Amino acid sequence: MSEIFAEARNVSKRFTHEPDFAERIASKLGAVSTRKVVHALDGVDLTIEKGEVVGLVGESGCGKSTLGRIIAGMIPATEGDVLVKGEKRDSLRGQAAREARLKTQIIFQDPMSSLNPRKRVLDIVGEAPVAHGLIKRGEKRKLVEDLLETVGLDPSMTDRYPHQFSGGQRQRLGIARALAVKPEFLVCDESIAALDISIQAQVINLFMDLRKSFDLTYLFISHDLGVVNHIADRVVIMYLGRVVESGRVEDIFERPNHPYTAALLAEVPSIDKRHRTFTTIKGEIPSPVSPPSGCHFHPRCPHAFERCRIERPALVDLGGRHQSACHLNELPERPDFNMSIQGEGRV
Repeated sequence: MSEIFAEARNVSKRFTHEPDFAERIASKLGAVSTRKVVHALDGVDLTIEKGEVVGLVGESGCGKSTLGRIIAGMIPATEGDVLVKGEKRDSLRGQAAREARLKTQIIFQDPMSSLNPRKRVLDIVGEAPVAHGLIKRGEKRKLVEDLLETVGLDPSMTDRYPHQFSGGQRQRLGIARALAVKPEFLVCDESIAALDISIQAQVINLFMDLRKSFDLTYLFISHDLGVVNHIADRVVIMYLGRVVESGRVEDIFERPNHPYTAALLAEVPSIDKRHRTFTTIKGEIPSPVSPPSGCHFHPRCPHAFERCRIERPALVDLGGRHQSACHLNELPERPDFNMSIQGEGRV
């Protein structure tokens, strides 16, 4: 069996909206005020093996970035556990906790907001390894120059500021900063979404090259199924704080089991569907403040029946590491989702 690098077990995250000044005044005057709770994650299980690239996909607001930050150790989970190499992250102390933090790094969507505009590249990239005792201060410039060359930038740019770089170059700086502390696991949170298409391809190729050179493991968070299909070994589909389906790339893209996965794939543009009129999934995305009962997708699912409205479906193993959370799996006959994916539908 492959070594499990990171694992989320029954992880839930809730954000509580505290009343602002006006709401507090209104409450004192007798107005009814209820504290709003956002259910960002709801009992999520996720396993990432060493050397694997896991693509985490879902609509905006489904909780994929929150899950990435919890796995990276940036924010705590409300419930559940995150394990790093078999040990609970919250139970780590001292040197073990420090090493776990360094081994897991995150690359953000907007490089300009994640890079300190007042610091030069020399300090942005080289500050962390010096602070953590990985290198001596006199070795910082050489390390930064080597890392810039590794990510495809000119080493002579070491003394520049972030505003002197293009968007693609700034993202490469973010990657270099992450690599500076010798990580084993990178959480890429929409890290190419803000880039032009041609630059996206270059950065994706860079990620794949770095994976081979540094033996990296990735959690690649994205809403772009085409990119995930290219880069990932395994895909995890999320909807409104829950994992609805996961499996190998070929299983998800060729044999989707969950109606939400099938709906997403049916609207991915391709040459085979050039005569189709593409539309969004019908219905409004429910609010995470008051998510639907039962299956969260049932208000928008064309195949929903009474049980979907009442009971939450469990993730069922379909074989070959393919899992799906759908009550349709227990019916004698279920709809064939591949028909809509292969181009049949509106023209």
